Amino acid sequence: MIKRVESVQRAFTKKLPYMKCLTHKKRLSALCLESLELGRLKADLIVCFKILRGFTNVILSEFFVWSSSSTRGHSMKVYYPDSRVTARQIIFSVRVVQLWNKLPEEVVSAGSVSAFISRLN
Repeated sequence: MIKRVESVQRAFTKKLPYMKCLTHKKRLSALCLESLELGRLKADLIVCFKILRGFTNVILSEFFVWSSSSTRGHSMKVYYPDSRVTARQIIFSVRVVQLWNKLPEEVVSAGSVSAFISRLN
C-alpha cells in the first residue's frame, strides 16, 4: 500500500518542469519535500510524544507500557509487546515503539511539542 501511495508522489514530481531527469530523492530535495513514508514516521513519533507526555486525552496504559530496563538509550523507553501475528505489527502502538526507543535523550526530553518537532528534524 505504501509503495502505491509513494508512486503517486513519484509520478507527480516527475511531471513537473525540469524534474524529469532528476532522481526521486533529488526531486524531493529540490521541492523541499520529504518522502511520504518519512512524513508518516515523523507523524507517528509526534503522536507518541504527545501520548507519553500527557498532551492528549488518550489513556497511556491503553497504548504503551514503560520499560523497566533502561540501561541504554534514553529514560523514556517503552515496552515492545511481542507480536507473533503479522497484522498486529502495523498497529500504531507496536510499530512506533522501536523508532521511539532509538531516539536520543535530547529529543525525547523536549518540553513541548514544537521543541520535539524541531529536535526531531
